[in-house]
Amino acid sequence: MLKRLFGLTADSGSAAGNDHAQHAGSLATGASSKMAGVAEEAPNDLNWKPAFDVDARFFPWLLGDYGKSFGHDLEKPLLMALEKVCRSEFAGSSLIPRVPSVLPQLLKSLRNENVSGDELARHIAKDVSLVAELIAEVNSSYYSTSDKISSLDNAVRLLGINGLRMLVARSAFRPLIQLQSGQLTKHVAPVVWQQSEYCALACRLLAQERGLDSFHAYLAGLLQNVGLIIAFRTMDQSIQYQRMPLSTEFRLSFLRMAQSLSFRVAQQWDFPDAVTAALQAQINNDHATQSPQYRHDLHNLHNLGLVVRQASELSKLRLLVNDDVVSQQDKELQWAAASNIQSCFAALQLGQRDNQSA
Repeated sequence: MLKRLFGLTADSGSAAGNDHAQHAGSLATGASSKMAGVAEEAPNDLNWKPAFDVDARFFPWLLGDYGKSFGHDLEKPLLMALEKVCRSEFAGSSLIPRVPSVLPQLLKSLRNENVSGDELARHIAKDVSLVAELIAEVNSSYYSTSDKISSLDNAVRLLGINGLRMLVARSAFRPLIQLQSGQLTKHVAPVVWQQSEYCALACRLLAQERGLDSFHAYLAGLLQNVGLIIAFRTMDQSIQYQRMPLSTEFRLSFLRMAQSLSFRVAQQWDFPDAVTAALQAQINNDHATQSPQYRHDLHNLHNLGLVVRQASELSKLRLLVNDDVVSQQDKELQWAAASNIQSCFAALQLGQRDNQSA
């Protein structure tokens, strides 16, 4: 069912929707515009990857005081508990809530290019939190309206179809990422959600540059961390002292199974094939994204997997740079031969400032 609901054309909608789709969650258009018209540099952007293991720095930073060195004999039971969840018939279904019923209804109405503002407003009005988010969105500094907008109908018209798609998607995933069932999950959830938003924005920009469906990319970017939260919640139920192992072997296994859970959730919710394939590609991305065939066809389903992989790296780096863990001038980031990647990274920072001023 959700495959039909989410299966939208990225460029459909009103003129206002096309204008404001560039925002996609308070993303500044200045840096976004740098992404266009650089086709000759695409091969370098497709090959971009930092010269260091980003997760090796991000994972300990994310855990903070909740990270600890354990013996291998203590790590194994934790991985076994997570593997049991991965192998369950409905992986993670008891650990995450279902998508709120109003969201599929709203997304279904968004598929209709001729849908009226009144009809959209009626759907949105059923969810008080969605109304509040929509009003806050159109009154943010990005839209620079002279008068404060309080009418739901006016807000819907200003945001447009594509802007509504992005907002509805964020509304669907935020409570799934921000679940707080234990000390560990409570600690990591806010940062994981921020990284998810950054990743979704980066996915959309990179997909637009490469001629891929930007809304599918945006969904994949939001969904790729759902499995990570399930994994952390599993650890909360399994770790006696609420501390996570920091060894490389544990980290690699933990993140691989978290990616597997995100893929399983996408299957369970019947997301579009492109989104599901992109998440599946993350499970063993180092091998999948290096093949010439993988990089050859920009419209291949699996190419969205490369977008998600690079966007995930960029979003984590953005947070590490913001906290001075990594320098933006670090040569190992390998910006020099990938100008669009660097522009996308800059756009994430502009988006953050816009969010803070809203």
